[in-house]
Amino acid sequence: MRSMVYIILIFSIALTGSLDAGSVFSFNGLGDPYSRVDVRATGMGRAGRALADGLNFSSANPALLASFSRAGMSSLYFVQRRTLKDGGGSHVVSDGDIGPIQLALPVGKAYVVGIGLEPLTDMDFSLSDTISTGQFPHILTIDGTGGLQAISIAAGKNYGRFAAGARLDLAILGTINETWKKSYTSTSSIGSDGTTLPEFLDTQDQFVRTHRGFQPSVGGLYSPLDKLTVGLTLKAGSTIKQTQIFRNIFATRGFEEDVSDKIEVKLPGSIGFGIAYNSGYRWLAALDFEREFWGGTEIGRFDTSELAGGILYRTGEKDPFSRKRRVELMAGIHQRTLYFRTTSGEQVKEVGASLGITLPFQRQGVGNFRYVIEFGNRGDVSRHGVSERYIKQTFAISGWLR
Repeated sequence: MRSMVYIILIFSIALTGSLDAGSVFSFNGLGDPYSRVDVRATGMGRAGRALADGLNFSSANPALLASFSRAGMSSLYFVQRRTLKDGGGSHVVSDGDIGPIQLALPVGKAYVVGIGLEPLTDMDFSLSDTISTGQFPHILTIDGTGGLQAISIAAGKNYGRFAAGARLDLAILGTINETWKKSYTSTSSIGSDGTTLPEFLDTQDQFVRTHRGFQPSVGGLYSPLDKLTVGLTLKAGSTIKQTQIFRNIFATRGFEEDVSDKIEVKLPGSIGFGIAYNSGYRWLAALDFEREFWGGTEIGRFDTSELAGGILYRTGEKDPFSRKRRVELMAGIHQRTLYFRTTSGEQVKEVGASLGITLPFQRQGVGNFRYVIEFGNRGDVSRHGVSERYIKQTFAISGWLR
């Protein structure tokens, strides 16, 4: 049964039925990796590994914690709208969720501790395909939800022009749920000898996957010039325990027991590089590159890369007593590849752009509200069987303690 499920997973991306909800590019493995940058970096095209100004909550580089001089907290919520296109037409879906919640706490003069509750991957998928051939026509519906989620513990230390940090992601919260339902389109059928066969009952199989494990990462920052900072991050590949629970329709009704199994799942290592320019007040500019080694986690997967760049512009003058003069405008672009296996053997690419604005709270220095809109495209109908356009809106609140 498990082998059959994974075979179907490989080919599900190419099914040409009705795509009801979610992203087909999240249902092949552990889900779509979640970007570990904060909302400001998201507005700058997802570039932020070297933005060391004490306002960056990105966990992509744990060394960024060293730049915080006061305690701060950030939380966000996002909603997105996807337009999926395949051989059968276009289908529009929407969803939303809470993003990472992060806390930075300076300890002593040079150390800063970070605590976060963060998603690592996201799965949101639904597909309905009518199987009309054969003796027993039916409708197959597949749903996948959830993803990996971690408690993140990190620390950073400042050494003047150099800063270092380390993070440990405890992947102990996320759950991936898959539901496979077969609904027969007729109540009975005619056998080869002409007799009427009994009607078929609908079937439903559920796969629940939970995870236990951890993944470490380290990062560094160096400022060769007063306005220029470079950053480097390294994430170690790791193996986590996955508990798989299989439950069919009879177990759901109490006639059978669940079947449980434990396997080992590999998470990829990665290397990332960033560079940032900070004019002091008016301008910020950043460029990031990351390479993740998904190809070593399972046969058929691709290593991935992401290139992102963006700018931030502050209006008015450097005046902490005027709320109207503290507005920030952000813009950026990114291009990345996805690790998922495809029937064509060609890797899926994603291209996106973002725009954002930041508005301060009434009391300067207390916090701000940020809004970012992203839009982009991933996949190609002719090569992958389906493509997806998305528009994502992110709302975030950040606050600091004096």
